[in-house]
Amino acid sequence: VDRSGAAYVMGVTGSSDFSTTLGAFDTTYNGGTDAFVAKLNPAGSGLEYATVLGGAADEWSAGIAVDESGAAYLTGETASAGFPATPGAYDTSFNGGVDVGDAFVARLNPAGSDLEYATFLGGSSDDSGAGIDVGEGGAAYVTGYTYSSDLPTTAGALDVTYGGSQFYGDAFVARLNAAGSALDYATFLGGSLGEEATGIALDGSGAAYITGWTGSDDFATTCGAFEVGHNTGGSGQDAFLVKLNAAGSALGYSTFLGGSSAEEGSDIVL
Repeated sequence: VDRSGAAYVMGVTGSSDFSTTLGAFDTTYNGGTDAFVAKLNPAGSGLEYATVLGGAADEWSAGIAVDESGAAYLTGETASAGFPATPGAYDTSFNGGVDVGDAFVARLNPAGSDLEYATFLGGSSDDSGAGIDVGEGGAAYVTGYTYSSDLPTTAGALDVTYGGSQFYGDAFVARLNAAGSALDYATFLGGSLGEEATGIALDGSGAAYITGWTGSDDFATTCGAFEVGHNTGGSGQDAFLVKLNAAGSALGYSTFLGGSSAEEGSDIVL
């Protein structure tokens, strides 16, 4: 929601007759499932814009954030080599394949009529964006999960080594610069038995708070945190809550959150 009370919604559609608006970025259904973005006026009585976003294969939408200008920041997953990446964006080439998608990050202008940038984000296996927030100056902070040992990380980031396997993925956290042209930082986040991050929020200093789930006894927790030991053992799931410093280089804190059965963090706000 923006300051005027307009609601911005992101989702997924399989409808060729989805209600788009004249002048929106893409008014034509692309096939499979498309992501969509819509802005509803403050009264809830009409669409200010509605657009689809995708290529010929499937897209899955996951997260949306809005900056002070009304630009919408989007993340999810695409299986489409023809997803509309923009010239000069960080990665304009699809890294996935059959049944293997890439995460995407995109910024839609305030009118909903054009992409200010759109980029792939991934490695050679499956990657998915799940949560997004926008920092001061327009940097996009994205979290999700990856099964790619070659997901691009950055020097000095918290964890540049993939901790998963063919069967167990890692969470990731990345900050994309305001132009969408480079990674300020990108790090894995996880242990040896699988993680997915689902939500991210920022404080005024640029520290990122991330939640999701982990099945790893060796998920990195910090001294003095609420729960430093995995509650379920084996491959059971605990929720986690992590604070990552503004540089993406160190944990402010990291804790499990759970009981003897399965838990999953799904979203977070400050």
